[in-house]
Amino acid sequence: MAEFTRRRLLGAVGAAAAAATVGSTSACSDNARGATGGDYDIPTFQAAPELDVQPYFTSGTPGMESVYTEPVQTFFKSVEREPASGGTVTSFQLTWGDPSTPLEDNPYWQELNERLGVSFEPQFVPQPVFDQKFATMLASGEVPDLVFVNDQSAVNLQGIRDGAFADLSETLSGDNILKWPNLAARKEEIWKASLKDGRIYQIPSTVWALTNLPIVRTDLLGQTSVGLAPADADQLLTVLKEVTALGTGPGGQQVYGVNKYEPVMWRRLFKVGPDWQLDADGDLVHASETENYKAMLEWLAQAWGEAVFDPVAMTTNPADIISGAAFTWEAVGAMFTSPDGLALKEHDLPGATYDYFDLPGFDGSGQLVVRNIPYGRSTCVSAKAAEDEEQLHRILDVLDYLSAPYGSEEALFIGSGIEGRHFDFDENGIPIPDPEYATELGVQYVGVVSGDNSYRGHPNQAPWAESFSQVMESMAQHSIDRPLTGLEGASDTFVAKGAQLQTLWDDYERGVVTGRESIGDLESFVSNYMSQGGTQVKDEYTRALKDASE
Repeated sequence: MAEFTRRRLLGAVGAAAAAATVGSTSACSDNARGATGGDYDIPTFQAAPELDVQPYFTSGTPGMESVYTEPVQTFFKSVEREPASGGTVTSFQLTWGDPSTPLEDNPYWQELNERLGVSFEPQFVPQPVFDQKFATMLASGEVPDLVFVNDQSAVNLQGIRDGAFADLSETLSGDNILKWPNLAARKEEIWKASLKDGRIYQIPSTVWALTNLPIVRTDLLGQTSVGLAPADADQLLTVLKEVTALGTGPGGQQVYGVNKYEPVMWRRLFKVGPDWQLDADGDLVHASETENYKAMLEWLAQAWGEAVFDPVAMTTNPADIISGAAFTWEAVGAMFTSPDGLALKEHDLPGATYDYFDLPGFDGSGQLVVRNIPYGRSTCVSAKAAEDEEQLHRILDVLDYLSAPYGSEEALFIGSGIEGRHFDFDENGIPIPDPEYATELGVQYVGVVSGDNSYRGHPNQAPWAESFSQVMESMAQHSIDRPLTGLEGASDTFVAKGAQLQTLWDDYERGVVTGRESIGDLESFVSNYMSQGGTQVKDEYTRALKDASE
């Protein structure tokens, strides 16, 4: 079993990313050395084959991806090797819904086994009990070949700390990874941010750095004295008040300036920044200690007092929201890459018009957007299984297939299944699923995403492609990385108490906005937050950043 000290554990969550934020490259250059092994090179990046369609918009701005408005029409082959000649690969994987249809009744699973050349045997674990089952699995000592790992969870992180998973650093070092081209189709910063003890213990997914943005009702904003482009917080408040004063919109629906409270939008407006940030002296401070956060609370409390929010805006149940609003906060996937999105919104409410909105900064400058960590869900390989080199390569072959990038034959099969049973192409060449057989596809969820990570707009959203591209590009230009990217798990206190601390913070913030708490008690709240664990979190992160810079 590998025993991680605090010093070693800081790499457990991305020493390289931390080193970059504090101006040092000593923690992890292209050639790295971990306490558990010798030198190795960060895996070579090999881009997936180009798609057969041209992007609508491209950019070199950090955080911004290319925008496409057409789906691929031809699919490349990403796996050239022959299927394995037998053997078994097991997995321990998260499921969000019903477990997959059993193998004997599942043509998709049978076809997957034939394509892989192995007997793929997953264990499905529902999300609500995943951590509990994960701990039981670790305690048993019987670790499946492939294991879904959320490294922001204390229980999951413990599996890496205790040596349950293989150190893949040498196996995937440099050009070694090119044996598995789909695993190689992720950039160096993704690997670096996901390192553990400066070593590779997990295969990370690619993710969007920017995933949410405001949507506006242009039919409502067009009726205000400010118009469609409020330039600062004062003008925005005027818009919210004047929209609310309209009372109703098309179809007689009640309208407000805002109908659901979404903290991230207001933190962008007031340039609050990440939860933990560096002050002018290079010291870590919590966002709640900053002047911008205080100004945000004061503005929001005033806005709530002006009744620009729907009275049920703080609800946790989306079904409670039945009013319309000038501003809503939406996910990119639900709006631009979905067949529904803004097109469906306008269809369902005749007379309403929608568009993406470039949120200003409160003072008339640009907003401040905090980019997401550069990797998503991960998969680890059993340390015991990896002792057998033949089995290790068989496991990585399976994961490589399951990681096939968008535009490949393999990704089409993995994500959509068998044409004529699980899906059919529509007139645009987009696979449309058959819900009757949807549960058969759950067997492949262990796969991690690789390759091109563009914003792939559905043809229904083509009328908004220009404004989407402009707003996302502006967000990227006003975005920053967080100083603790990849380091969240370096604080044991955060791992153990992070959810509790977040609840404490959310409760106070929402209380101030709605008048239940006083802005005058902010200093007292900060003191209480720090005494409940915030000080320990700060001290542990400070040590991690210091160690990363040495």
